[in-house]
Amino acid sequence: MSTQTLDRAIGLLHLLAAAPQGCRLVDLQRQTGLTKPTVHRILETLCQHQMAAQDPASRRYRLGPEIALLAGAVAPPPYDLREVCADHMIEVAQRSGDTSFLTVRSGFDAVCIDRQSGPYPVKAFTVDVGTRRPLGVGAGGIMLLAMLDEEDRAGVYKATRQALPAGGAVTMKAIVAAVEEARRQGHAYSDGLVLGGVRGLAVPILAPDGKAVAALSLAAIRDRITRQRIPQLLSILKTHAASIEQRLRAATPAARR
Repeated sequence: MSTQTLDRAIGLLHLLAAAPQGCRLVDLQRQTGLTKPTVHRILETLCQHQMAAQDPASRRYRLGPEIALLAGAVAPPPYDLREVCADHMIEVAQRSGDTSFLTVRSGFDAVCIDRQSGPYPVKAFTVDVGTRRPLGVGAGGIMLLAMLDEEDRAGVYKATRQALPAGGAVTMKAIVAAVEEARRQGHAYSDGLVLGGVRGLAVPILAPDGKAVAALSLAAIRDRITRQRIPQLLSILKTHAASIEQRLRAATPAARR
């Protein structure tokens, strides 16, 4: 199997993971930009190895049982990221009054793995825990994308461009501009890139090796994230991100040595 074919197969697995209801062949073809015979051939191989499965009634493709077996064989990580961040997620929401999010990268997607709400009565629940969306959509996804090197960013841009709905409110031009701004500023800002009238801020959480392991973000209605209030909110985010990074270093054996 060539590297290109392997990349395509992994991309299809990510799309299947994002659609528990299953995907039609035509949907997978549209989202990947590949030809129908190519997608069908890769899916057939994945099905042969039980990494994908096709429902005989709906003809939709889903992840296969081999994925669960492989996942069960994975060595546990040195820390549970959500557990390490739990107290800080609550503190960020309480101190800001708004909604905090913890986002990680999964292939070409950003996945929300935790969300906490603050005391301000008007909430900005832009995504639920477990929600996947293309990297670059939302402050957390912008931050994670900004932390990638140029080659990886180019690959993500290509996948995101294909995943965005035609004629939607979010454009690649807006995503690229937000990512470049995040690279310059060291934090991400989103204004309506998820939901109209909602703004977001995000900072990276770095693993001991210096790579971004997650993004810590806040979302609120537009009037809550004003130019005057942004420095205060960024201070909250950066303080807690630094504390989380300290915990990660303490929890990582290699870093302790």
